[in-house]
Amino acid sequence: MEEVIDELNYPESNQSFQLTQQDIQFGQAIDPVKRISIFSADEFESFIQLWVKENLQKCYNRVMKCGGAGDKGRDVIAYKDDGTWDNYQCKHYEKALSLNNILIEVGKLCYYTYNGSYSVPNQYYFVSPKGVTTSLLGYLDNPEELKKVLFERWEVNCRKKITKLKSIELTSDLRRHIQSIDFSIFKHVDPIDLINPIRGTMAYSSIFGGGLKKRRESPSIPPARIAEKELPYTRKIFEAYSDYLTFNVSNEQDISNNPSLRNHFERQRKYFYTAESLLLFERDIRAEDDDTITSIKEEILDTIIDTLESDFPNGYERLKAVTDRARQSDLSAHPLLSVTRENDKHGICHHLANENRFDWVKNNE
Repeated sequence: MEEVIDELNYPESNQSFQLTQQDIQFGQAIDPVKRISIFSADEFESFIQLWVKENLQKCYNRVMKCGGAGDKGRDVIAYKDDGTWDNYQCKHYEKALSLNNILIEVGKLCYYTYNGSYSVPNQYYFVSPKGVTTSLLGYLDNPEELKKVLFERWEVNCRKKITKLKSIELTSDLRRHIQSIDFSIFKHVDPIDLINPIRGTMAYSSIFGGGLKKRRESPSIPPARIAEKELPYTRKIFEAYSDYLTFNVSNEQDISNNPSLRNHFERQRKYFYTAESLLLFERDIRAEDDDTITSIKEEILDTIIDTLESDFPNGYERLKAVTDRARQSDLSAHPLLSVTRENDKHGICHHLANENRFDWVKNNE
């Protein structure tokens, strides 16, 4: 009997990036949504602080964290330019948020806006690593039903739980106040929306692994004429050439008859623009105000400083020795190792010079 072999129809791969050495060594990274669902309470709080910094501070002019005893149902308060504010209520539970989990928080907002502790926010978001139940989602999508169930369950869920100081009775005045509140302000943040604002950053990789997913752009080609942003470092290179030749070099024309220096200068400009693409990449993937990772410029400066401060017969020799030392920088512990090349290290020296961190020519030479 002839053997029949069924043809297998393999689905197309959804993989967005080529495999890396990290993928081979450590395997596929855990899906970030699944990972935040198993965070400890402390890990989730740290993650939310990062999310606030990377996401909310771009949308608001002032963000305050006031979680803890006495917060009156407010965890993260975010103010807009027009004076309105939004509340982000962070809940770390082992399961998805349910109606019972949030009724006390809704009750707190109703009571504390009733007694004048604060105004009704423009929006009120529930933030949870496992999202919300289908049932709660239905109530959030139907504000009047949410208000109705709050009235029905006030005695059980709110009366003795809003504050330990006293029972909060659902008086006719409080009921009228609650009726005046538009319950469509209550929403939730989907777990994927906690992740997307930091996707592609070093912070994302430090939490979820999988390496750097953002692509580094190709370096720009140096323009024919020296750009204004290049003036500081190119002036210092000309000073080094002057120190070496013992006559004044103030522009490219002054070295047009010296092929060695002319070619050297062209390479320096190329390295400057190469390093610029790396520094822009670092800026884009670094979490705002994140000082937990040393900048690559500081790493290079630490490598070259002893050579830079050594004695040389002239500034040109110092420039060559320092940039050569920069190329030998050991960045094996730096997150940008996989996207950094020797030309970047060389060019960063000129970015440091551009910031007036040093000169190639010493006054006593």
